[in-house]
Amino acid sequence: MVQIPDDLARRLKACTSLPSPPPVAIKVIELAQNPETDLGTVADTISGDPAIAAKVMRIANSALYARRRQSTNLRQALIVLGLNATLTLALSFTLVASLRKGPPKGFDFDAYWRRAILAGTWGKLLAGEFGRRDAEEVFLAALLQDLGMLAIDKVAPEVYDGISPFQLEHARVAQHEKTQLETDHRAIGAWLLDDWNMPDQLAVAVQHSHDITAGGVDNDMKSFVRAVAMSGSLADIWIGERNEVAIRRAGLEVHRNLGILPNRLAELFATIGEQLPVAENIFEMDLFNGDHLQDITDTAREILMIRNLHTLTENRELEEQKKELEADREELQEEASRDGLTDVFNRRYFEEALTREFETASQHRWPMSVIFVDLDRFKQINDSHGHQSGDLMLKEVAGLLTESLRDTDIVARYGGDEFVLLLPGLDAGAAGQIARRLVDNARGRTIQGNDGKPLNITLSLGTATQDSSSAFEKPADLLAAADQALYHSKRNGRDQHTCYEAIEAA
Repeated sequence: MVQIPDDLARRLKACTSLPSPPPVAIKVIELAQNPETDLGTVADTISGDPAIAAKVMRIANSALYARRRQSTNLRQALIVLGLNATLTLALSFTLVASLRKGPPKGFDFDAYWRRAILAGTWGKLLAGEFGRRDAEEVFLAALLQDLGMLAIDKVAPEVYDGISPFQLEHARVAQHEKTQLETDHRAIGAWLLDDWNMPDQLAVAVQHSHDITAGGVDNDMKSFVRAVAMSGSLADIWIGERNEVAIRRAGLEVHRNLGILPNRLAELFATIGEQLPVAENIFEMDLFNGDHLQDITDTAREILMIRNLHTLTENRELEEQKKELEADREELQEEASRDGLTDVFNRRYFEEALTREFETASQHRWPMSVIFVDLDRFKQINDSHGHQSGDLMLKEVAGLLTESLRDTDIVARYGGDEFVLLLPGLDAGAAGQIARRLVDNARGRTIQGNDGKPLNITLSLGTATQDSSSAFEKPADLLAAADQALYHSKRNGRDQHTCYEAIEAA
């Protein structure tokens, strides 16, 4: 645990006005430390606090996680954010709500939160730039890096008498605190996080939040700490004097320590200008003036882009090589889970997703549906018109299925001319509507055969749903039911959809 003077530690423990993590935050920490935690458990916890659930929904639909379709329920929001990100964001919401309680004693509370929100937003953006998957954890650490200042304001407000800590360089503020208390806000903040049983990496990042080099930090934590430290420096540009020297110095530090070129940093300034109002709204704070944000964005872009054209030219080739390597890596990752011909998911990926979604749906009594899709008379097309025509038809159908479903649905080629669709959260009625629409839309599609004549496409579909009225024991049973419904469609003339539940009721 981080060491601070014993007398100060006793004063902090005895301070009744210094908030401690609320019960929801404690539960979130426990979930984050449990490797067996699943989406359903997180959903239960988040749902228990309507205010936090609303914020999770809002941030999933915000510009911070831009998507083509909006999440309409908590489950979809959790899929968008992911387990770890949801837990971290929920923790940040609860801690901020707790820390904002009680009037300040010694310094400008708005200035404190202005820097915190700025730093958090910058931290998340920087983490994403160099590929960290824990960008939300960086966000939380950056958001809390000045936590110790709130503690000092509670137990020793005289430390800030006569100074404006957010108008001074943070290093000078820390030196002033050491003169008064024999320690500074970084160590106090890290001590508090340890005392609250927060994740270790948060305390480490807060303790080293002024060290952009991350000296003395384990290698696997260096980029995490550097992003947090740099977030504070970038936040200060927006708060203090936005002179050319400060902006150019920030550009050099970001390039040297994070590998981000000045022209890219200029683009990030524009992104920050767009994201700050979103973060401000989510945390329900009114801190920033829109004209001021635009002024700083324009100034930074001019200095970093126009005055760094020489650097941009020298590094363009390296940047292009980096993008090519990143594209190659992403392509290899996708290749393992994609069907080579149609580019939809393959059978192995589908079966893994079906098992995962089936368990979650069964546990929480959420509906989910499966649709089996078969191309009518596909063998005849292959035999009469050749495999090239057959392949072209498979690609056409894959495109139809993909464009007709939601981002959260899964389209997979199950084998041969069979496709299978996984529709989390949709009941039998909604799945039936989608199936009928797919049958109708397929009739309007054709491909050109080898002889130049159009070949019509028709589909046979079978749907099955897991819900409270039709509970299957295992995923294979649900899949078999959809397959049985598909067989019913083909046996009764093809070019139609059959619902398994209708067969059962007959």
